[in-house]
Amino acid sequence: MHGYPRRILRGGRRRLPEVDTTPEKTLPDLVPSLPAISQTSCPLFTVFPAEIRNRIYALTLESEDTSSNDDPDSLYGRNTFYYRPGYKQPKRIQTALLQTCQQIYNEASLLPTAVNEHTFWFYRAPPHVKHASSPVQYFRNMTPKQRAQVHDLHFFTQQYFLEDNPWSRVWVGMKMGEDGRNMRGECRLAPKKITFTFRHTDWWFWENNDPLGMDPFRCGRTRAHEMDRPAGPYQERAWGNQFASVPSLEEVVIEFETIMRKREQLDGIIERAMNWKFPMQADNSVYLVADPSSRSTYSWIGAKEVDLKKGATPAPRIIGQDGRPDLETVPEPEPVLAVPTLKPFDPQSALRTGDSTTPGGQLRYDPQTEEEFYVVFLTWRKQRVD
Repeated sequence: MHGYPRRILRGGRRRLPEVDTTPEKTLPDLVPSLPAISQTSCPLFTVFPAEIRNRIYALTLESEDTSSNDDPDSLYGRNTFYYRPGYKQPKRIQTALLQTCQQIYNEASLLPTAVNEHTFWFYRAPPHVKHASSPVQYFRNMTPKQRAQVHDLHFFTQQYFLEDNPWSRVWVGMKMGEDGRNMRGECRLAPKKITFTFRHTDWWFWENNDPLGMDPFRCGRTRAHEMDRPAGPYQERAWGNQFASVPSLEEVVIEFETIMRKREQLDGIIERAMNWKFPMQADNSVYLVADPSSRSTYSWIGAKEVDLKKGATPAPRIIGQDGRPDLETVPEPEPVLAVPTLKPFDPQSALRTGDSTTPGGQLRYDPQTEEEFYVVFLTWRKQRVD
């Protein structure tokens, strides 16, 4: 993260996203005003089985880039914190299909919330994103039936946000889990999967080249030399001990990213992460346990680290958005024509740290204008531990 946290740690704690304690105004589920028209002569309903129709609906209602031809005017700036594989420009969901007929609407109207990942940024979000760091406000714009279909959440989170503050605070005002089917008058959510992404610029003092360190069971920052020390007595506020507050959760994916010269440091964290067990029902020995077979490594080419530093901001200030606090983001620089792509990592192509060529001498990227990033994915699944 950028240098401002040092001032915050000395001069006071940073303000968390504001918690809305006002009673929820529940949005009514949508009911068509006209009776449905029989579709007995339409091949879509008489020839194709429901499974095929649902597949067509899902593919049509998945979010997509706003421009299919990579229009340079729509691309994010390469040195922004949110430019990365899968996030090169704003996305949208095309819902015209739901307006074709009432039977399609009845069958597919809940799919946009079911098939798409719901993404939040703590912090440094694209400037067009509303409620980027306020899931409660985001989900309150949905009806109860729509919220019930939400399965996948994605958090881009700076390391200090998890380690210095209880991240579960963002859920205050929302009922988590599936207990009790009455959703009237409350904002209920039961996600099955949460993905966390730690970007290179999300680690503590990345711009000072500080060594990487992480311990999800310890409150506050864990430095590299402290990782092998016991965290001490159970620390409830530590982010690794808070997944039990989302009882519906079945899977957690963490995407770890760093610059290629720190690959060995990240690999050391991954080896420790293989032994992390996140308690879900500790009294019943139910934990989220790392799946060794899920470990996958990639690399991608992005802006040079020095250019990312130029885009880093001082302390972001709170601004009003739709009557709610949010974080002001960096003014977006001019975009460049580039498509960030994850490619399977080949250790043989990175025998020498920072080498921009393959063993055969072929140039992998331009070291004058580009940087190579190292990414590791690891999945934890709910299970009973003997």
